[in-house]
Amino acid sequence: MYTYIIIDDEKLIRKGTIRKLEGMSDEVACVGEADEGGEGIALIEKVDPDFIILDMQMPGMDGVQLLPYLAEHYPQKMLIVISGFRDFDYIKHAISADAIDYLLKPFSREAIESCVKRAISRLEKSEKISRILASSYEEKEAAYYEYDRQLLTSLILGYHTGDATISSERLKFINDTHSMILLTLYFSRFPEEKAVREWIEEGGFGDLAIYLPGEQPSAVGFLILFLPSENPVSPRNLVRQVSESMLQSIHHKGQTLLTGISQIHRNLEELNEAFRECSNALDQKKVKESENGAIWYQNSLQPRTLSWPGEDEFLFRIETGMKEEVQKLCDELFDWMSEIPGCTLGDVKYYCYLLSDQCRQLLNEYLKMEKKGSVSSMQNAVIQIFRLEDLKAYDQQFFLNIAELLKTENIYAGNDVIEKVKLYIQHNYQKELTQDFIASLFFLNRSYLSTLFKQRTGVKFIDYLNEVRIEKSREALKNSSRKRYQIAKSVGYDNAKYFFRVFKKKVGMTPEEFRDHGA
Repeated sequence: MYTYIIIDDEKLIRKGTIRKLEGMSDEVACVGEADEGGEGIALIEKVDPDFIILDMQMPGMDGVQLLPYLAEHYPQKMLIVISGFRDFDYIKHAISADAIDYLLKPFSREAIESCVKRAISRLEKSEKISRILASSYEEKEAAYYEYDRQLLTSLILGYHTGDATISSERLKFINDTHSMILLTLYFSRFPEEKAVREWIEEGGFGDLAIYLPGEQPSAVGFLILFLPSENPVSPRNLVRQVSESMLQSIHHKGQTLLTGISQIHRNLEELNEAFRECSNALDQKKVKESENGAIWYQNSLQPRTLSWPGEDEFLFRIETGMKEEVQKLCDELFDWMSEIPGCTLGDVKYYCYLLSDQCRQLLNEYLKMEKKGSVSSMQNAVIQIFRLEDLKAYDQQFFLNIAELLKTENIYAGNDVIEKVKLYIQHNYQKELTQDFIASLFFLNRSYLSTLFKQRTGVKFIDYLNEVRIEKSREALKNSSRKRYQIAKSVGYDNAKYFFRVFKKKVGMTPEEFRDHGA
């Protein structure tokens, strides 16, 4: 039986995690709990667990400080990292410490069980390799080769940050004498590794290729093609021959296969660069194109910035924790993107990155979660997804998780609809706001909202909106040296001349006069 400890400052999370793993009591047992990293280190020294479940956000020594310590002093320990929200800076710390997985709270019993099963699998594989290393030269070489395969997968995905020394004699020779091309294979369902290896041997590619399965559940695999310096077949022809043969084989099994092809690289340490080239190639596929075929990397294209009419409502429904509406709007979003002429997977990913960044701003505003991520954070989270429906499944769950976190805040609680409208204006004054749109957010008739707003506040809707915007512009004029048109745009006025007129009417002087004399 394998043992584990939990390091998390939330007692309910610790107890809940232990309960979720009770179904695996014949395989694993919890042998200790700790509130923070320092206490966790002492507990590790005392009970020597096989793997560790730890939270990123804790008082005292948190996960960001704890992970490097564990990677240096306990490199053989399996790690499962959990956190309250998805943030790539946290993920980078997790993967640099060779964590099994990164879980987003709240997580299901199935999710934590899946992580623990992967930890057990790696522990068993590590024990097997250790036993083999004590055997004959041939067995040791086989063990080194298996270790190298795991190393290559880590290099491809950018997880390996230390020394990348090849151990097996076979790969040392190939790495010293061959160039290589990486093929990233995106299957409609994950194939059996044994079947792919048999196909490689039967096709006569055994001396030229290594197949590496990606991380489940994403149905990704990697094929490294080695190119001898003296090769009668051109690299492009060789790659075409291999990719067409594999596509035909997969098609007979009722699967689809997308293949991204990198440029030629000189050594295995460039595998992550090659993978990003493959990903960039696959991201340029049109969402309406066939799910079969191979795409060569040529150059990196900047994604288009999409403008979805439902964006502001979508963010509002997330902000208020309305999960059913969020799910429905997410369906509408992906239907809308799929109908845009020439829309690529990269365009879809980039727009969802931007939406996720706005969600993180909401988390930071309401839950005081420090916003460390950026557009690139979600890019790394979906870099192994290359099919529209798979992207939708991932993004939809991401947005539902954010909505679930914000639901507990009751941001727009209470029965006073006008106070809710005023609160929304105060938070979103910089956006294009109309009475029609505001009424739709709160399920009101436009005329009724207009009448009720005037009765309750004594001013018209547009006058209240202008008051909020002008007050924000006064603060900006006091505290910054930005130009008038920049300030106008930042508070919701696209027309600088209109801003000038409204400001003078409300304040009694121009923005320049206010900055020079009135501030």
